[in-house]
Amino acid sequence: MSPLILVGLVFVVVDDKVTTPTTTTTATTTTTVPLSKAQAGWAVASSSARGVMVDYTDENVGGAVFRVLRLRARTTLLRWHVGSEDPPGGASELPVDAGPSIDWASEGLAGVVAVFNGGFKKGADAGGAFADGVTLAPLVPGDMTLALSNEGHWSMGVWGTSGFPAPGFDAIAYRQNLGPLVVHGAPTPAVTSGDWEYWGSTWPTTAGAFTSRSGIGIDRNGNLLYAAAIGHVDVAQLATALVRAGAVSAMELDINPFWPILGASRAPLHAPGALPVQLAYAEHDPTIYETGWERDFFVALAEPGPWACEWASPGLRSGASGAQAQPLSLEGNGCRAASRKSVDLTTTTTAPG
Repeated sequence: MSPLILVGLVFVVVDDKVTTPTTTTTATTTTTVPLSKAQAGWAVASSSARGVMVDYTDENVGGAVFRVLRLRARTTLLRWHVGSEDPPGGASELPVDAGPSIDWASEGLAGVVAVFNGGFKKGADAGGAFADGVTLAPLVPGDMTLALSNEGHWSMGVWGTSGFPAPGFDAIAYRQNLGPLVVHGAPTPAVTSGDWEYWGSTWPTTAGAFTSRSGIGIDRNGNLLYAAAIGHVDVAQLATALVRAGAVSAMELDINPFWPILGASRAPLHAPGALPVQLAYAEHDPTIYETGWERDFFVALAEPGPWACEWASPGLRSGASGAQAQPLSLEGNGCRAASRKSVDLTTTTTAPG
């Protein structure tokens, strides 16, 4: 969130406009599966035997165009990574599965379908962070919190409130970033109060309330929503974009032109590859996450095709202290011995740009 001087701004627009698909597309894989029908106004980035994994749309709020990416709860899972520089020391404290680059030895088995930026730097005192048994910054009561389980499932709520996370939710990571942005499907009073400085220091400093912003939310079906826009954007526009996309709860992520980064693939990546669905005018290509990045970020992965199988990590051992590695493995009857080819039943589409 610190101010930076940007040099050599590159304006590259990738998949900048979303329209409703009007043609049927299929792909040849080990099992050919018809592509699930796209929802009106959304374009499909990737799909599998289970259905749509990742889709996306654009929301125009007061002239600011937000790219909104949706991760389907039944077909994808999510992991959180620290950066090489922030949170400070995190890269040396945590196992490789939560390190500064995609863990291809583990996450590559499932297949990467999307990546996007995390929250403010630790020095901003915007909330806590925890991963793999290590507290990187203390969790703050009252802050909106994204929790991730050992199965890659997500949950969002206010830290310290009763029932969050729900009983049986085996959390291996928590990420906070300020108070709630959206609650019960509406922007919170903190959004509409006019106190824009609460939502982070903007750059350039002359921008006032307006800068590039990103945020994350959950819709009523449990799907995860990421929204971001590069340019002259205030926090109310960000909250509105997430609500229009269906968010019932949401939190802000990183802001200012240098930090919002988004990428989605057309098929699960088992090794470094292209992430063509991107954020217009972003400073960085999302493939930086494939080899290493300085700030924290999220990695979305594909669940296996068969419903009897799922990807999961061991979870945290009760009473244990210190870092506990969370490599992924297949869970389910007969799934551990299954080869990747037998579970990666993925179809793809070239969605309209």
